[in-house]
Amino acid sequence: MNNILRHIYAVFLKFRSVKGFDPLKEFKGKRIAVIGAADTALSSEWGVLINNLDLVIRVNKAPHSWNPDMEKNIGKKTDILYHSFFENLESGGGAIDQDLYSKFGIKKIVNPNNNSLGQKAHLNFYKRHKKPIQTFILDQDISERITNEFEEGLPTIGFYALASVLMTQAEEIYISGFSFFKTPYYKGYRDHLLDEKRNKEHIKKQGLHDPDREFEVFKKLLRNSPAKKIILDPYLRNILSA
Repeated sequence: MNNILRHIYAVFLKFRSVKGFDPLKEFKGKRIAVIGAADTALSSEWGVLINNLDLVIRVNKAPHSWNPDMEKNIGKKTDILYHSFFENLESGGGAIDQDLYSKFGIKKIVNPNNNSLGQKAHLNFYKRHKKPIQTFILDQDISERITNEFEEGLPTIGFYALASVLMTQAEEIYISGFSFFKTPYYKGYRDHLLDEKRNKEHIKKQGLHDPDREFEVFKKLLRNSPAKKIILDPYLRNILSA
């Protein structure tokens, strides 16, 4: 298949397979956990609670890095995976592996970056896979509202997940594993960036993300969230009180 035909076929697959994802509808009245990849996720034994919530949201490489020792801390249940649709292992979301995802019960793979960059990444996904795999893209208005909080660059995929949940009328929201890059990832997620200094250098080199700005916007979203109840892990409670 030459490049032109591959492009046309990928456009067809994308048109056929991608659906919109509206968190205002998806999350209303639900008990939800949003679990990030910071090592602080392992500081609480929320595993049983997480596994019994209505929806559990994880990010990027979470299914690849999970191991049974983590279940007591962060559970295993995963309903929705927010993913960059960049499948490289070093800085992207890791391979979109349907067989692996089915073991976790993942129902929806969501690309939260609904702009030209995100749309291109989504199209390239279908160029690579050449199959009608159902995926989702975040509602454009919600995606833009989150992105517009940043003058330069883009939010991280984890931040898109946090923000899109906090903007909804959820019944309860549990948040763990987000340290805004003040601590390393947990082991197994990105082991080449376990050192905090190296991780910060990596973020600076990418030139896309601003963790300090994400933290400020996170605080604003917490203050204004229409959710009925929000529960934070001990690390987040501490840095917010500080």
